[in-house]
Amino acid sequence: KGMTERTLVGPFTFPLKENPLRERRVILRRYGGNFVCAVLLLLMGYHIFVVETDWVRMGGIREVISTAAEFWPNPAFFPVIIDPLFETLLIAFWGTVLATVFAMPVAYICARNTTPLYPATYLLGRAIIVFSRSTHEFIFALIFVSALGLGPLPGILALGFRSIGFIAKTTSELIENVNRDPIEAMEATGANKIIVFMFGVLPQIYPIVVGNVIFQLDINLRRASILGMVGAGGIGYVFSEQMQAYEWNNAGTVVVGIAIMVIMGEAISNRVRVRLISGGSGDSKGIE
Repeated sequence: KGMTERTLVGPFTFPLKENPLRERRVILRRYGGNFVCAVLLLLMGYHIFVVETDWVRMGGIREVISTAAEFWPNPAFFPVIIDPLFETLLIAFWGTVLATVFAMPVAYICARNTTPLYPATYLLGRAIIVFSRSTHEFIFALIFVSALGLGPLPGILALGFRSIGFIAKTTSELIENVNRDPIEAMEATGANKIIVFMFGVLPQIYPIVVGNVIFQLDINLRRASILGMVGAGGIGYVFSEQMQAYEWNNAGTVVVGIAIMVIMGEAISNRVRVRLISGGSGDSKGIE
């Protein structure tokens, strides 16, 4: 079994055998699947870069470079964007706080070991998570801007509703994987579910939950930078104004300001998360 044909090498004839660890049909199926995937990727690339892209209208390299040079930052415009940048930071902060407040009850009913009326409350919590994670923050911002008017409040609400899904999902998974020993000990003393959750579950997940919230704040800082384009306050509104007025150098200044703010926020948030996850020692490295 396994012999297919014989091959002649010099004066000797050797039996040609299949690899016993990888059958020929398995090899064909694997490489056939890879070939189909490669063809599909090539077709999609051809559609995007050849059919749907007007390379003639795009211009040459010199025109692209000259257009990009028009966005060179204007240093005199930096004082103008300080207040909008600070407002963007506040929108991200309060949006994350709002999301955390609402995400904790959702996480409680989404965890199988804490949800009170399974499967009704469990499915309700999962539906809230799916709705939050599947709806873009721009859509939330447009809804709240149309209902509340222009300003930072619609941006805060948009980020809050958008962030509930991530915080609730990660927290519910942590709740489902907690150590059962302290919980069973508290239940044996007659403690109710709320007391068990507050003093048996939360202390176990607290550092990671705070780290996830800080990570969400870092993400919301980026999201808040563009919500102003639809009237939800912050630096995005200034950027939209400068683009509509064809003030390219001022728009470039806004981009640099956003980049500086995001880099500083990411450096601080990573440092805080590392210290929390490593137990406050600050010696852990490479935690992203």
